[in-house]
Amino acid sequence: MNTIATSQLSEGIYITREAFLDEKYILLSPEIPLDKALIERLEQWHFPEIRSEGDLTDAPSQGAAGPVAMEDAPLAAIDHGRRDGKEMQKAQKKYAAHLHFAEQLFGHYLQNGILQTNQIHDKIKLLLEDLKNQKQYLLRIPELSGVTVNYIVDHAVKTSIVAMATGASMKLPTHRLIELGTVGLLHEIGMIRLPSQLYMSNRELAPREKKAISTHPVLGFKILRQFDFPLQICLGVLECRENVDGSGYPRNLPANKISLYGKIMNAASTFAAMASPRPYRPAIDGHTIMKTLLTGVNTSYDNTVLQAMIGTFSLFPYGTYVQLASGHRAIVIDITPGKARAPKVQILTDPKGTVVREQPVTETENEQYTVTGVLSHQEVTRLKNAL
Repeated sequence: MNTIATSQLSEGIYITREAFLDEKYILLSPEIPLDKALIERLEQWHFPEIRSEGDLTDAPSQGAAGPVAMEDAPLAAIDHGRRDGKEMQKAQKKYAAHLHFAEQLFGHYLQNGILQTNQIHDKIKLLLEDLKNQKQYLLRIPELSGVTVNYIVDHAVKTSIVAMATGASMKLPTHRLIELGTVGLLHEIGMIRLPSQLYMSNRELAPREKKAISTHPVLGFKILRQFDFPLQICLGVLECRENVDGSGYPRNLPANKISLYGKIMNAASTFAAMASPRPYRPAIDGHTIMKTLLTGVNTSYDNTVLQAMIGTFSLFPYGTYVQLASGHRAIVIDITPGKARAPKVQILTDPKGTVVREQPVTETENEQYTVTGVLSHQEVTRLKNAL
């Protein structure tokens, strides 16, 4: 593919073949002329060249085809910010709908003692489909929010999302991802059988209270067996708090005795819990969560599972607000496979901290735009208010 210097571009000129910003992003199709605003944005964000197999011309090509279909290739990367907010709103609505289902599910169980297995299966299948279609947004776990009176409901849905995304990275087939999502949704159903002052409390629990909390996997296992859930789902719930070094509960199992679902659930549940706000702390950023999980490799968490999570989230997960070497501040919007330290980001401010209107997308593998740090909660709050 040839390169065309940005300095050669002028308003009203056409390119005879599709033009690309880089290897992934379609910038312009042959039937659309260059306009002044587009050229100015290319110059503003220091794109010295674009790529195309075509040539510059004064008129559109006859019978020009539309843009080449490329996987995950949105039109014009430098206009990503215009669409990002709308897509996140769509994801929030879908998340809220799944949250509403979970709240009704748990409420119905508490009032009537009934779990409808077919309904749960269908809803998890729908959540998996939503995750495939809006992965970049539903995996912004700290950004997801909804109205619920019980944090267990929120935690259940987020754990289900994280677990299925991790399982997908491990190449599990669809039916197993649905089972894994079901474990995530129900892994703390035993908790709601306990007094709410135990799991909703902000205070330090007494030893007797901690012992009561540690019974929730057993309670959950018995509940699911009562409704004839498959054994592998029941075991995933029973083993969601087992650590690979044998220090977990309720059975202190060693790594070779813990099911795959149990291993995934332990890490996924921890990720979801840390990514959610609590009365005593705000949500923790994704980078800090990943660092924390990695400190527990081969003690609390299985190494294969953590590697799959890194493949899913990178070391700077979706939705993490970061500082770049250039001075810009940005949010992580996509993960580049095999590049755990170099996510794709959407720039939010210039080096002086002023919010930018265009919000272009850039890779961070380039030394100029390397991720150098993560914004604090206070910095994120100020940035969100400015946006």
